[in-house]
Amino acid sequence: MSLAEPSQLITVLLHKLTPMRTFASLFVLLLGLAAAAPGFATTVIAPEFPELVNGSDYIVRAKIKRLTYEAKPRAGKELIFTNIEVEVLEVIAGTPPSPLVLTMLGGQLGDLELSVDGAPKFAVGDEDILFVSGNGRNFHPLHAVMHGRYPVRHDKKTGREYMTRNNGVTLADVAEVALPLVEGQTAALQQRLRRVEDALTPDEFTRQIRATRATKGVPRAK
Repeated sequence: MSLAEPSQLITVLLHKLTPMRTFASLFVLLLGLAAAAPGFATTVIAPEFPELVNGSDYIVRAKIKRLTYEAKPRAGKELIFTNIEVEVLEVIAGTPPSPLVLTMLGGQLGDLELSVDGAPKFAVGDEDILFVSGNGRNFHPLHAVMHGRYPVRHDKKTGREYMTRNNGVTLADVAEVALPLVEGQTAALQQRLRRVEDALTPDEFTRQIRATRATKGVPRAK
């Protein structure tokens, strides 16, 4: 993963869970957790759709079953990680292990919380299409971090399933995966200008993933 624009800034914050939420440390996060140092951050490029598809070890439609947290030594420090147990609803590409447990930097243990600003936040029951790359090796198990998660939503009025990006903005075209992921009020404004019925369905998104994957050989899942 290279550093360039357009991109998202990733910062890693370790803080105590007090009423004043006092910050304890700020780490730089390098790919693969090669080092940690104060006062820095890294960035993540929004990949083009073929890169997202063919750069992933495997791609699944999955539901989050359970989240657990543990401390692991990395770069001479004890860091908190989250283990995400998922139920694989559909294997879209590649060969994921079974059972599938994704491991990402960040989480809460006791009165300490390690947060990765910009990274996806999962909850039990979430249903997503996930592009997995370097699970257990990289600080985050998804290809291009926040760009590797696409929530599956359900329209209450019609019952239609549709795809969004990690920021909740509907995905109408696969080319949109390469756009920067805005957050907060900007994302809410973008969504107000869109129609849910124009969003890709999970089946449409899956067909385009498989068609793109078929055009290029990719490394086998590890």
